[in-house]
Amino acid sequence: MRIAHLSDLHFGAHRPELVAPLIEDIARFDPAVIAISGDLTQVASASEFAQAAAFLAALPAPVVAVPGNHDIPKVAILERMLDPRRRWFRAIAPTTEPGVILPGLAVLGLDTVRRAQAHLDWSAGGISERRLARLAARIAAARPRSVVVVAHHPLRHPAWAGDRALPAGADAALAAMQRAGVTAVLSGHLHHMAAPPGTPPVLIGGSSLSHRVRGVPNSWSLVDAGTAAPTVRVRVASGAGWRDAP
Repeated sequence: MRIAHLSDLHFGAHRPELVAPLIEDIARFDPAVIAISGDLTQVASASEFAQAAAFLAALPAPVVAVPGNHDIPKVAILERMLDPRRRWFRAIAPTTEPGVILPGLAVLGLDTVRRAQAHLDWSAGGISERRLARLAARIAAARPRSVVVVAHHPLRHPAWAGDRALPAGADAALAAMQRAGVTAVLSGHLHHMAAPPGTPPVLIGGSSLSHRVRGVPNSWSLVDAGTAAPTVRVRVASGAGWRDAP
């Protein structure tokens, strides 16, 4: 029931010296699933996606990876509007909402990326009614397993990020997940670990590989979803290795 939670790898703006030690550190804990909550790349270039794909292939367990706002084109506006996930499909997977179903545990991806918004912060993301209905059907099909959802954008913000825009539809998504008894939602985007109070728990991971860490160490988490309330063990970068967080 242990899930290795990584986020915001940002290949292209990453720390190369941490890549191999990260893979080795994850393997030490023998997780059942590895969840990656978006932003595998920095600018969604072909070379960055190639690096991300090689990293995924080297991981020691099944992977549920969803895109983040950095994984669709920023400058190629025509492609962003007409076919924003084309590069993801070519390099990473034929879906942006993968899932891993195991005895007792289901880890389900939710794509929260939006190509544009009605406000200026296009990075904020959103969940459409169609995507939410599809997720609800997948959760129902996975029962009676414990269900963990992986989404790039946090559906609930900590107090210190209160000025950041939540993804559109976040409240409706959280309400639906609460009704469905979702065990936890794993997310990223903020490059800072947090667990704002509420049900279901929203566990926000820091950046696992990016040098854009905003004053905190790179990190990844081992989430035990087999308990009544998920427990989290945090690993932080130390030099070119990893150790338990203080």
